[in-house]
Amino acid sequence: MPEKLDKFWQWIFIAIAVVVGLYFRIIGPWNGTFVDWMDGARLSGNDPWYYFRLIQSCLANFPNRIWFDAFTNYPYGTYTHFGPFLVYFSAIIAKLIGASNSESIRNVIVFIPAIGGALLALPVYLFAKEVFNKKTGVIASLLVIMIPGQLLHRSVLSFNDHHVWEVFWMTSTLCLFTLSINCFENIRTVEDLVNKKTKLCLLVLAGLALGLYLLAWAAGFVTALMILLFIFILYLLKGFIKVNTFAITTISCVVFLSAAFIYLPFAFKAPGYGTMSYTPLQLIVLLASTLTVTLFYSVEIYERKINITTRFKKYSITVAVTIIAIMLSSGILVFFPDFANQIIGIIGIFQPKGGALTIAEVQPFFIQGGQFSLANAWYHFSMAFFFAIPGMFYTVYLLIKERKGLYLLVLIWGFAMLVALAGQNRFAYYFGAVAAVFAAVMLDALLRRFRFYDAVNSVITNNSKELKKIGYGKIVISALLIFILFYPTFVTAYEQSKYAAGGINKQWYDALVWMRHNTPNKEMYDEFYYKLYQPSPNTRELYPYYPNGTYGIMSWWDYGHWITAIAHRIPNANPFQQGIGNKYNNVPGAAPFFTAFNESYANEIADKLGVKYVITDVEMATGKFFAMAVWAEGSLDKAGQMYYAGRGIAYITADGRLGIARDRWTLPPNAIQAFGFDIPSVNYYRTMEAKFHILDGSGLKNYRMVYESGFTSQNSWTGLNEILYRLIYNSNFGKFGKINVTSTGYVKIFEYVKGAKITGKVPENVSSVTITTTVKTNQNRTFVYKQIVSVENGSYEFIVPYAQETKYPVKPTPYTITARNVTKTISLTDEDIETGKSFMLDFV
Repeated sequence: MPEKLDKFWQWIFIAIAVVVGLYFRIIGPWNGTFVDWMDGARLSGNDPWYYFRLIQSCLANFPNRIWFDAFTNYPYGTYTHFGPFLVYFSAIIAKLIGASNSESIRNVIVFIPAIGGALLALPVYLFAKEVFNKKTGVIASLLVIMIPGQLLHRSVLSFNDHHVWEVFWMTSTLCLFTLSINCFENIRTVEDLVNKKTKLCLLVLAGLALGLYLLAWAAGFVTALMILLFIFILYLLKGFIKVNTFAITTISCVVFLSAAFIYLPFAFKAPGYGTMSYTPLQLIVLLASTLTVTLFYSVEIYERKINITTRFKKYSITVAVTIIAIMLSSGILVFFPDFANQIIGIIGIFQPKGGALTIAEVQPFFIQGGQFSLANAWYHFSMAFFFAIPGMFYTVYLLIKERKGLYLLVLIWGFAMLVALAGQNRFAYYFGAVAAVFAAVMLDALLRRFRFYDAVNSVITNNSKELKKIGYGKIVISALLIFILFYPTFVTAYEQSKYAAGGINKQWYDALVWMRHNTPNKEMYDEFYYKLYQPSPNTRELYPYYPNGTYGIMSWWDYGHWITAIAHRIPNANPFQQGIGNKYNNVPGAAPFFTAFNESYANEIADKLGVKYVITDVEMATGKFFAMAVWAEGSLDKAGQMYYAGRGIAYITADGRLGIARDRWTLPPNAIQAFGFDIPSVNYYRTMEAKFHILDGSGLKNYRMVYESGFTSQNSWTGLNEILYRLIYNSNFGKFGKINVTSTGYVKIFEYVKGAKITGKVPENVSSVTITTTVKTNQNRTFVYKQIVSVENGSYEFIVPYAQETKYPVKPTPYTITARNVTKTISLTDEDIETGKSFMLDFV
């Protein structure tokens, strides 16, 4: 290969990788990001909307940003753990481009994750090159930009979250750390170090990368712990692995201290020692890591100065370093138990339990339906996974054979991310980079085995004799291996990129825009939204600095950030898993509220949490209800047994009717099996969620529907489920009145009101009284609101939530009250039901 080409050829491939990465991440998701029903770009998922909220606030208060947020987790507020890197990076880019309103800001920040995902090719190339070789680095850079699954989805247009930057800064830290080791591998003294002063910036850059990793994700100190573990094992295996302890000590200390300097301004933004928040814990870890490495090296210096028997000298450093590690760990456990608990608590990030298991992104990666499966591996990594695992074991072989310390570093990184992946599938975005590197290692080894590079060089130099000597069979095998790895990975990523953008739908967006403009205190909220809030003295107590007129919006935690960022209202629960609550410890929150079996229990929760509006959607009433039940009851099994009556099969008859069978043996002739589902039990229909969404709030005393979004498509999975749930209700529990078996509004908003009291006397022969009204929603759908009460001592009493004279677009007809064969009517105003006014209507 010509000398110039040999020196620069890799940059051609890296440029190709960046361009292809941008294509996947921008062109594929474009139509899903820029939709015609929203002004400005649509952000994906949930967390990018909260970042949008932080970016808006930062731009309004630049250079300050929110660290305590009173605009979520009502009525407590929260210390936000979203790091400063992405907030400031996005805000600065928006300012430079001149984006000033919500739409233009979103139009700018949606491109940031795509840029991060494409640029990931650079640190991955450098890391793989420095540990292995240039060709491995090139293969890894090409692979990492087309790894499908989580890494792709979290780095596409619209997903402006910190995840891609976690991977970027982690790999940047590792690549600069390994580059520093290679550059300083021959230094033995301070004088040698001074002679290489022009390269000292590498150490600072590695520390900068680690610091920025921490500013992207507070738990990024795990990289410092991985480096510390690497150094510890190097000392343990000092007689086996080639190691320059002076260089390693110097490099790691500069890296840790530089990262600590970067992190220091943000080290006291939250109270305590949280692993996920910006607290002194991360700073202590970096400083303690520096001290530990220094102690390790001090042992070696001391060992050189004293006379030790040859037999013991071989193991002296190993023993001393192990004792130091044990003493430091024991000291932390004994004298700093809270600090130790936070470090140990990070295991919970990798191995979730209980209600957390209902969160899609924290499911165990290799378990599907209770069985081990590699289906996720194919979806998230395609063929790269099946090359990477052998590549990891091949690296173990290289470590044993060549005794190169950097092989140990890349193995610690790889196996640590594999353990994290096994615990939660969300860490697939981390393992995407791991898969790219180790798959490249495996492919490179195979290509060398079949002399592919020699064949390429022979083609470039037109050396046909050497080409024949290599053999065309080996070339074909090499080409086949490249095809097997790259083609399915490329195709999978390309197909997934088309559907990678998503998130809030039109129904939710319309509902939240309506809420922002049509619920009380809009002006106050729009001003309060941009404030820098005084931190709470105690986040377990009610936040004392809310303006008059604030209230909570009760919905499932999935939707909390949308409520904050779009409706400019304060959710009780949010995707930080705050405000969820439970029944088993009687903790008020969304889970016990929506699974409450009686309205009075739900009202107690609403009163404690300052709820004024409740938002429910069809997913909460069907597929997501199980998650609410698990959080409420604390157990997957208990939730399943309490709220469901077993499995069933939805089918469609020959004449187009929808039906339900217990098993396939009871399917009607010629029926088409649609899908299996969990059949809701009588307990399900007792819950507030069922009463809200399936029964439209009929019978509830203190909740009135005030808005309904566009309908759920009857051909969608959620639409069919709603119809099935209504059909089951009519078949088994609708003896007091049938409901329409059709899909309804995707999103429904209810107001929590005192309700007007209607009382009166009835003749002695009357045992019950009924009140009804026909309610017409803003979508022109009608349903019947109905209550039946028993007569006690000749009197009846209703508490009703609807007003005929109302400011809301959901309009009821006058109430009809029936006592035996006598009917009377009454109409109410908003003031009547909001103040709890009493009315007397006698039948005698």
